[in-house]
Amino acid sequence: MSFTAFAGFNDGPYIYPDKNGYRADLICQGKKRTFVIKEHKAIDFCGRSMKLNLVSNAPTETVYSGAFPVVALSDIHGQHALMMQLLKANKIIDQNGNWIFGKGHLVITGDIFDRGSQVTESLWYIKWLENEAAKFGGAVHFLLGNHEVMVLNGDLRYLHKKYEQTASLMNKPFDQLFSKDSVLGQWLRSKNVVIKINNNVFLHGGFHHETLKYDIGLKDINKIFREELVEQELSSKKRSELGQFLHGRKGPIWHRGFFSEEQKAQLAPLLARFSASRFIVGHTSHKTVISRYNGKVIGVDSSIKLGHKGELLFIEEDGYWRADMQGKRTPLFAK
Repeated sequence: MSFTAFAGFNDGPYIYPDKNGYRADLICQGKKRTFVIKEHKAIDFCGRSMKLNLVSNAPTETVYSGAFPVVALSDIHGQHALMMQLLKANKIIDQNGNWIFGKGHLVITGDIFDRGSQVTESLWYIKWLENEAAKFGGAVHFLLGNHEVMVLNGDLRYLHKKYEQTASLMNKPFDQLFSKDSVLGQWLRSKNVVIKINNNVFLHGGFHHETLKYDIGLKDINKIFREELVEQELSSKKRSELGQFLHGRKGPIWHRGFFSEEQKAQLAPLLARFSASRFIVGHTSHKTVISRYNGKVIGVDSSIKLGHKGELLFIEEDGYWRADMQGKRTPLFAK
């Protein structure tokens, strides 16, 4: 597909703090626009209102507990419209995109970036929804996946052609639109790679059994992963041994072994290490949300990236459920 296919496209905004408030760069109908934002409010994005949360984010907690419902999905890959349809049908948000899940927690286990053409829409919406959920005592957790880490480190091999043209119009590499000086870049650098809610551990890929060699808990995994997230920003320009492991093929954003029979025997010691009953992961695509090994592993990558349909995982007092694009639930298993 050639760049000319996106001659009239919209993208952004890419926002940077400056002395007058914030500078916003965006593309409307294939042309770059720049303006200043002085207040934290909705902006006119190419003829429609876009809600923004520009507040800086500190890293959030790693462990949560409570009698609240939890919903999880993964691997949105630029399919913003499909994600919104799924959240609306399952009453996480209303028809206007407002949070209606009360004290519930929404977990996205990585990979908003790459493949599709609605990446920035999803990023800004999820950042805004975090703040909205907190007003009701709820929470939104966006965990880093391998595609977030790839883009931040300049690996753009899965980038949609639209964003190649964005980079050309902005006159900078696409990854630099998410630099540590940008609002979205700062936000992404604050994200966890793993969280635990009650007895469930959520992450993008999985834990290789070699993780057990390291005397490290979930909180420190997040801390080290964040500190060594962007290799070119390290003073030594090289990750530590543990940082290399966590960011490598056996680390939590890349490992797929939870769906391999060879790794089945390693589940018990890994669950014991983190005092958990199950791992809930994305990264490995399936047609639906699935359960494996008597509920010890749940896969929530339901192939949203294909742009046709997707599912959510619901965790409630009575059990674990799949939920589809029409809001229909199918039980996975009872608690």
